[in-house]
Amino acid sequence: MDKIGLNPLKILKRAFYICVFIIYTPIFSQELSGPWTGTGTNWTSNACSIDITTSVSNLTNGAAVNFSTGDIECNMPNTFSSNNVVNHTALAPYLDFGTNGKGVLTFTFSSPVTDPVLHLDRLGGGYGFGPHSNSALITLITPGLSLTRLSGNGTHFEVTANTITRTPDQLFGSTTTSECGTPTVGGVAGSVRVNGTLTSVSFEFELNGADGFADAIEVIWELPCDFDQDGIPDQMDLDDDNDGILDSTELGTNPTLDSDGDGFIDSMDLDSDNDGCLDVIEAGFGDPDANGTLGALPDDVDANGLIINEPDGYTSPLDNNSNTTFDFQEAVVPSILIQPQDTTTCEEDDATLSISIQNTNSLQWQMSTDMGLTWNDISDNSTFQGAQSENLTVVNVPMNFNSLQFRVQFSFCNAPFFSDSASLYVVETPDAGLDATKVFCFDDSPEDLFYLLGGNPDLGGNWSPPLSGGNGMFNPQIDVAGIYTYTIDNGYCNPIQSSVTVQISGIPVISNVVVTDFSDNNTIEIQVTGNGDYEYSIDAVNYQTSNLFNNLSVGVYDIIVRDINGCGSATAEATILNYPKFFTPNNDGYNDHWNIQGQSNSSFSVYIYDRYGKLLKMLDNNSVGWDGKYHGRDMPSTDYWFKFVDNNNRVIDGHFSLKR
Repeated sequence: MDKIGLNPLKILKRAFYICVFIIYTPIFSQELSGPWTGTGTNWTSNACSIDITTSVSNLTNGAAVNFSTGDIECNMPNTFSSNNVVNHTALAPYLDFGTNGKGVLTFTFSSPVTDPVLHLDRLGGGYGFGPHSNSALITLITPGLSLTRLSGNGTHFEVTANTITRTPDQLFGSTTTSECGTPTVGGVAGSVRVNGTLTSVSFEFELNGADGFADAIEVIWELPCDFDQDGIPDQMDLDDDNDGILDSTELGTNPTLDSDGDGFIDSMDLDSDNDGCLDVIEAGFGDPDANGTLGALPDDVDANGLIINEPDGYTSPLDNNSNTTFDFQEAVVPSILIQPQDTTTCEEDDATLSISIQNTNSLQWQMSTDMGLTWNDISDNSTFQGAQSENLTVVNVPMNFNSLQFRVQFSFCNAPFFSDSASLYVVETPDAGLDATKVFCFDDSPEDLFYLLGGNPDLGGNWSPPLSGGNGMFNPQIDVAGIYTYTIDNGYCNPIQSSVTVQISGIPVISNVVVTDFSDNNTIEIQVTGNGDYEYSIDAVNYQTSNLFNNLSVGVYDIIVRDINGCGSATAEATILNYPKFFTPNNDGYNDHWNIQGQSNSSFSVYIYDRYGKLLKMLDNNSVGWDGKYHGRDMPSTDYWFKFVDNNNRVIDGHFSLKR
């Protein structure tokens, strides 16, 4: 997409830089040259974004110049106009005089400079002990310029209007004459100002003194800089371009960082990534007058060159993609890769509208209900999910969303941009009705399962598994019980299904009645065959779903088994028998006889024995019981045994007590 405001911004940016260089004044801060790089006689450094280059000419009588680099080491106090010069990397020209030869050393500047300062060290130095200095006489030969001595480490650093040298014929060998430390360091050091505005300056060098053959001096240039013209020298200014971002943040560990390669380091570039958006905006700060500096004019600054009286600035700049590169140092112009597309969905299904967009984190979906005349922001709720992401999900889409329009709003450089709009089309979902359950009796007539479904199902669906009577017709005498599924498909939405669960019940058949009697827990278990849902009773009043009855008293029980769906019943009879654990034959009318308890429709015999196995009495189902006598004589109080045998050959053994 187009970068709105890119050309006017660039014009403003270039104009600002031009103005800065045109109105340079020497009263502002200086910037030291360095580092130096090069080969042969052509070396280059930079200060205040101005390139400084060297050249050598007019060599006579074997004179020569060789270049290297070294650090300024002079430790005398008040030597230079800036303490930063000490230990700073310098250009180290080795001036070889040849046989009383001469040469010219020229420095050229890529832009005009006014009153630059030249720092010199090791002038007249030696590599041993005397007897004399081997100082160079350095003569300014560029017309219209002059020299002024600013400082020096002693009386022997001599400067005139056009020469620089060390007092000749000074002996080495003592600390009083080696003015910059140890005798081997030796030479003098000092600073001069080159008076005037220039783009190049040339110095002729030659021997000054006896017995010398060369001089290895060290040179640093210091140029005036105040990039943002706020009255705070760049060397002291913590925000050189007044964009509200600290220079230390803009440059990090690289003092020459130029993110967009446009020739301006980031601390002096209002659009460091050249993406058309000012750094102050991409950093997340305010710039209401859109001039690239923090806040609105005038740009009032403190002693550190930081803009004051503004509500923000000088905090960590934005890094919205969290990749450790600040947004103002990488071109992150938003770009739509894939526009939202028209989407069709079924009623009550979820629908997703998507966009593919890079380099923005301010994405916002909007919706229009009037064909795009007005747009409203969407918020995440039970209907919408992902309102600020690339994928907007509409949950359980209702029919009244048919033909609504959606788009994405995003921003770049505090300006809104919009994607294409896309329509959401909603197709009515077919209705398969509601699930149902049906119980057929085996002898019921066939029935159409469609009319058993709840709700308002649409016609035209299909049933599975297939039925003998055709689509949906269930015949309980032929078809089997199970789940029958109704499926309807409108050709677009996913097929919709409902089902009827069919059960078939028949008349129960009592296959067996298991009686447990003569026990502490007399029971009746009713065993039935059949495919229905049955309930059981032993008194024709109370019914239960369990076929087991517990803790029954002696007696005859009428058994009924019936289908709970009304598909028939079956009956049977069962008898519970038991015996008393003791009896008292004392003619008081209570427990005078011992006999089997309970009525039985089958005949049985009971045999009573004493503890030695002697048969004392035999009873049948018609007997009154045993009166405790044997041949008319009372039997003693003790335990007696019995055997019960009925006509089904059921045998029960037990014992009881006779008490008197």
